[in-house]
Amino acid sequence: MKRIAIVGGETHIHEVTRLAGQHLTIVGAVVRESQKAKAAEDFKCPLFDSEAALYEQAKPDVVAVANQNDLKGACVLRALRAGCDVVADKPLTISMDEQREIEAFLRAHPERRLLVLLTLRGQGMWAEVRNQVRDGTIGRPAFCHVRMAVQLMRELRPDWFLDVNRSGGLFLDLLIHGIDQVEWALDSKIVAMTATMGNLGYPEDVNLRDHAAVYCELASGATAIIEGQRMLPEPAGADYRMLVAGTQGYLDLDFGESTLHVTDREAKRRAITEFPETQSVLADWLAGGDLVDQESSLRANRLSILATQSAEEQRRIVLD
Repeated sequence: MKRIAIVGGETHIHEVTRLAGQHLTIVGAVVRESQKAKAAEDFKCPLFDSEAALYEQAKPDVVAVANQNDLKGACVLRALRAGCDVVADKPLTISMDEQREIEAFLRAHPERRLLVLLTLRGQGMWAEVRNQVRDGTIGRPAFCHVRMAVQLMRELRPDWFLDVNRSGGLFLDLLIHGIDQVEWALDSKIVAMTATMGNLGYPEDVNLRDHAAVYCELASGATAIIEGQRMLPEPAGADYRMLVAGTQGYLDLDFGESTLHVTDREAKRRAITEFPETQSVLADWLAGGDLVDQESSLRANRLSILATQSAEEQRRIVLD
């Protein structure tokens, strides 16, 4: 089993902890002072006062980075330079300078591995959308719409999460999944992006962002819209959807309702009920798999930074 250390444990660390004892051993963690009691209970491992002490004494093979978003990039680089592989909750970093530095380090050190937890790739229903597209069920994809809506839950969020300068905003913290799904399912690269991001629910909070959307042009000639909000009313926890329209029909996924339908050229609609088995993208990666390959991890984060820049600068960005 791989020896894994945790830095942060702020969000989605369950992807790591649920594999403890099967695929990995948690050998140590560094968390904020206010998190220590819960971390000791959840992680069941020694806690360290610094990353340097963690790496020197616990000697991990892999570091799981899940601290606040604006600190992640520097933490990822320190772990890589300490000779560890890295698994990071999204986003990898909110800074393009750090993005370039991470990419350059990995080019210079091909023995190192990195994974961003793009967990939707492991969900059977999302994987089946990709399978249906690649099987030609709906012909050539022409348009894709991804929706990712969640509750804001202000009272449960740490302060940094509600500050765009520290969280990075909706593209980096949420819609990165949709951006990745568009390229993965349609098997085509995004070549241009035009985005918006704003705050309609709490205009008095100048650093909050509660909605965003990006219009994407793909190399295949298809287009996509990826949009999301932190406005979902209770009791719904999340509303994730994906529609792909092609030259011979369309696919319609409603993740909340656990349904996937295909409509053919004769307008006959049928439910798809058999899906690939759901799998952990982290377990796959630890076993040497490439369900989420390193290039895709880096690219999804880079595209999310560019979408954020497009929204902030109010301009269309053409990718190199």
